[in-house]
Amino acid sequence: MTRDPFYKYNLQGVLKVTETIPGPKSSALLAEQRKYDSNALVYPGQVPLALSRGLGATVEDIDGNIFIDFSGGVGALNVGHSNPAVVEAIKWQADRLAHGLDFPSRPRVALSKKLVELAPGKMRNSSKVLMCGPTGADAVEAAVKLAKFNTKKPGIVSFEGGWHGVSGMSLSLTAKRSAKANYLPGVPEVYFAPYPYCFRCPFGMEHPGCGLACAHYLEHLIKDPDTGLAAPGAVLVEPVQGEGGIVVPPAGYMKELRRICDSNGLLLIMDEIQTGFCRTGKMFAVEHEGITPDIMTVSKSMGSGLPISGIVFRKELDTWGPGAHVGTFRGNALSCAAGVAGIEFMEKHALAERSKQLGAKVLKRCKELQSKYAPVGDVRGRGLYVGMELVKRDKVRSPDPDLLARLQKECFPKGLIVWKGGRAGNVARIMPALVVTEDLLDEGMTIFERGLKAVTQA
Repeated sequence: MTRDPFYKYNLQGVLKVTETIPGPKSSALLAEQRKYDSNALVYPGQVPLALSRGLGATVEDIDGNIFIDFSGGVGALNVGHSNPAVVEAIKWQADRLAHGLDFPSRPRVALSKKLVELAPGKMRNSSKVLMCGPTGADAVEAAVKLAKFNTKKPGIVSFEGGWHGVSGMSLSLTAKRSAKANYLPGVPEVYFAPYPYCFRCPFGMEHPGCGLACAHYLEHLIKDPDTGLAAPGAVLVEPVQGEGGIVVPPAGYMKELRRICDSNGLLLIMDEIQTGFCRTGKMFAVEHEGITPDIMTVSKSMGSGLPISGIVFRKELDTWGPGAHVGTFRGNALSCAAGVAGIEFMEKHALAERSKQLGAKVLKRCKELQSKYAPVGDVRGRGLYVGMELVKRDKVRSPDPDLLARLQKECFPKGLIVWKGGRAGNVARIMPALVVTEDLLDEGMTIFERGLKAVTQA
């Protein structure tokens, strides 16, 4: 039997999970973290994990327990934890240069060149790059500033269910009420349109019979002078909503959005921070619709585990001057070296195609679970980026975040890390590193199904 060629990129051997999770060493470190770190922490409160090492789609805690990681660093680890090619590039670069502001270095220029060569549609080999700070939120800030600088219009249209960060501008563009409630007012002239969330259509319609009513409503908001929008200059959108619950727009929506922007003189900003770099079965998710954005934000797997972000945009928009968007850590040499190595690994090992193939298997299996378990309200995905929405057994299929929380807790002691998403926190996200082996993926899905069975029958 031929061994999966990606076997070596994951921790080898069977899962090891003790009876008590977290173990004594993990419990002690978690307690120590709580002593010093802010209450603003999120992840350890939901999954009590104290990490020792990771490789590929697997992690080990400090008690020696090994887990399958279905969270994939929430989009930052498409090539996996501690990918050997990335680690080697970081070591090589660390001996030479770690930090260089925005002076050119070989890894910085190489990463910019890669981004231009891989840019979607008409931007390919005809775009410019601006390296931004360590987080995706800074890329969103830069994208909006660039759009406003070019259009001279104050308004930005974002989408319900969207997530773009928690800095000043990006938080204003993020839809989640709980994230922004204590920090209002935000940046003015931000408007939210309905995202094509077909499972919970705000118009009470069904696709394709709806005729993309949500897109037509957006155009109405933009064109009608009495809808309250003050001269919007750009639309900011995720090609697949990630934190919103892996919401995949119906075919044709993004093309219609491109038409609306073109017809009304708006720039289209595509947020590829979580969807980019092979996650959905293409290098960038926008390629599924064959359109070209005006500006694209990138981060997360751009650095293959190291912090970095940037924007890629049509070169015609490069009208601003020096100092228009600055930052100390723009294009950090270590992050750029990791980014180049990660992208080269993606290309060499055809991770986009691998994501497509593995994602199809996971989607099929999840749909089978949907037919067996009534609380599975909807299953959707693109590539190895799959969401399962859990619902209550009522007429309106109300979100059931408590059921997902129980599922998460059921899977963790069995050796599987599953992360939550969705507007109500009721969507299980399946997005492991793209180097996950088929055996690990199958084992993880088996644990997931057993957990689902346990919590639905409890």
